Amino acid sequence: MSAVSVRAAGEGDEDFILALNAACTPAVGDMTREKYRLLVGWSYRVLIAEAGGAPAGFMILLRPGSAYPSDNYGWFEGQFGQHLYVDRIAVSDAARGMGVGRALYEEALRLAAELGEERVTAEVNEDPPNPESMAFHERLGFRRLVSRMSGSGKVVAMLERPL
Repeated sequence: MSAVSVRAAGEGDEDFILALNAACTPAVGDMTREKYRLLVGWSYRVLIAEAGGAPAGFMILLRPGSAYPSDNYGWFEGQFGQHLYVDRIAVSDAARGMGVGRALYEEALRLAAELGEERVTAEVNEDPPNPESMAFHERLGFRRLVSRMSGSGKVVAMLERPL
C-alpha cells in the first residue's frame, strides 16, 4: 500500500476534481465547472488526497455561515452552530481500499478541532442507496441524525461525527 498524503487543492486540480466527481455520480451530486467554481468560493477548503504521488480523491469542506445555497448544508446550519460540513468526498476506483477516504476525513477532523468546531457533518444517500459510504462513515464514528428528502429528490441520511 502506498502512502496517502492530503494537501489543499490548487488551480491545476480542477479537471481532476470534475472528472472524478462525474465518475462518482450519483453517489455525489453532479457538478459543472461553473458550479464547482461557485462552490470553491463558498468553501472553507478543498482537499486533495494523493496516493503514490497521484491525485486519488478530493473533499470539499464548508464552515458555518457560508452563503452556500444547499438545502442539506442549510439543514445542518439550522441544527448546529459549530460544525465543519463535508459537501462531498470522492475517491477514484483505483484508490479504493488504500486509505484515501480515511486520510481525507482525518484531515477534516483535525481542521474542525483546530477551528474550534464541535463536529463534522455530512450526508449519505439512502435513495439511491449508497451502503458502502454509509458503512464507511459508521466505521469513522458518524451517527445518523435523521433521514430526509433533499432538494435534489434524493433521500439522505444526515450524519454527524462529534469531536
